[in-house]
Amino acid sequence: MISRRLFLTGTAAAATALTYPVWGSALSPQASAAPETCELALQNKSLPGTVNAYVTGHDQATGGWVLLRADGGVHRPESPGAPQTPLPVDCAIPLNPAGGAPVVLRLPQMFGARVYFVRDDKLDFFLNPGPALVEPAFATEADPNYGRTWSFCEFTFNQDQLFSNISYVDLVTALPIGISLEGDATHTVAPLPEGALERIADGLTAQAAKDGHPWDKLVLRNPDGKVLRVISPQNLPGQAGFGGVFESYADQVWEKYRSTDLTIDLQGGRGVFTGRVSGDTLTFNGGHTFAKPTSMDIFTCNSGPFANNPADSDDKKGLLARLAAAFNRSTLLTHTQTPNGLTAADYYRGPVTNHFARIVHENNPVGYAFPYDDVQAEGQPDVSGAAHDGNPRRWTVSVGS
Repeated sequence: MISRRLFLTGTAAAATALTYPVWGSALSPQASAAPETCELALQNKSLPGTVNAYVTGHDQATGGWVLLRADGGVHRPESPGAPQTPLPVDCAIPLNPAGGAPVVLRLPQMFGARVYFVRDDKLDFFLNPGPALVEPAFATEADPNYGRTWSFCEFTFNQDQLFSNISYVDLVTALPIGISLEGDATHTVAPLPEGALERIADGLTAQAAKDGHPWDKLVLRNPDGKVLRVISPQNLPGQAGFGGVFESYADQVWEKYRSTDLTIDLQGGRGVFTGRVSGDTLTFNGGHTFAKPTSMDIFTCNSGPFANNPADSDDKKGLLARLAAAFNRSTLLTHTQTPNGLTAADYYRGPVTNHFARIVHENNPVGYAFPYDDVQAEGQPDVSGAAHDGNPRRWTVSVGS
């Protein structure tokens, strides 16, 4: 399992230390090191009107921000004199009309990077002292990009491989993004199906009427009532109303494992760990402990007992990922062993679950719907929407169905 969170937010050295297993078969067998650059092909498959792309990330060598330019150059922002200074260079990359040839650039090694698409408009980027790039905000109405139709995919390209993924961890929009990565093999991830955004919005509205939690507030609309985007619970301003979603479920889980063993397989020969609850703490062999999580701990996978601590051992990180996934999918009351033995049919079955993730996957089976959606049983298909190769030659990112 390659962790999206750890791979996309660190340099190659950090990523290799933190992810599990350490690349292994994820790397192309013929590649001793990834090339310094590869082709990036940006294509508008079907959208009428104009489409602009942006490529942002951190330089693999220096860690500084870089943005690709339409002429093939690279813009390296300098630190501004004041916060929220507009980016001084237009880094929009205009795409050809629907069905036209892709725009092809050379992609340098970058980490924590994104490819953005925006329809019939451009995006505003800003700089804070540092420099720090202020990227578009999708849940803040004051942001100039809020009302525009845009989306992004994520990637990191380093000396080990190019790792890319279609992510719905933060939002789902009307811009369907697909990826195809050609290297020692060809890896493809399909875009969001036509009409899926509206079906997701309808499903969240129906769930709010059913359980009283504000799932419908995750649906953001234009002034004309049309769905603009759907955001995940942790991104709802103030996170209002989601504090009580998982608390009763967590209480039941903690009570169950006071007298029953919870078994987590780290997979790939890394060992099987057994945990029991004593007091308010779940403790596994090896001394790895977890406090009872709150709803926001579960939704974010990055606070409370699920906070990512670089000092934690690889075993603790592996337990964290699998425990967080089991909470989001609500499998802990029905299965005492995880993740092996589970299939996608076992996920999201109870009334208390991550209904955002459930409804996203019902309408688009592939793509991260929470940060550890890449946890899977051995032999089961990967639902995370990731494509990676250790010898990338051409990475195509397309918009439109």
